[in-house]
Amino acid sequence: MAAPIACGCCLVAGAAYVVADNPSDGGVFFPCPFRTLTGLWCPGCGMTRATHHLVRGDIATAMRFNVFVLLVLTAIAGSWLVWLLDTAGRRVEWARRVPPWAYAAAIAALLAFG
Repeated sequence: MAAPIACGCCLVAGAAYVVADNPSDGGVFFPCPFRTLTGLWCPGCGMTRATHHLVRGDIATAMRFNVFVLLVLTAIAGSWLVWLLDTAGRRVEWARRVPPWAYAAAIAALLAFG
């Protein structure tokens, strides 16, 4: 149980930092490596700023920065929860039944957005 709990603590600490320090103001946040190298927007661009606004309750601004913020954060939280339950010995079978086309559709949507 140590690994999922430690990972969860790191996720919470990272989210707390993003909430406390607005990424739009600079700070220790580094620029997107994909954007820096190619000059193109990646599907994750704006995700940190969107997370900042979403956790503070400003859903409209969060969606303006990255429309996939709710989907991505829900997927992260759900994946972590399944990992934690699996580690505790409680199998979550429905989480393993995601159809293959769903992964392809998610990747295509993220690439189109980017």
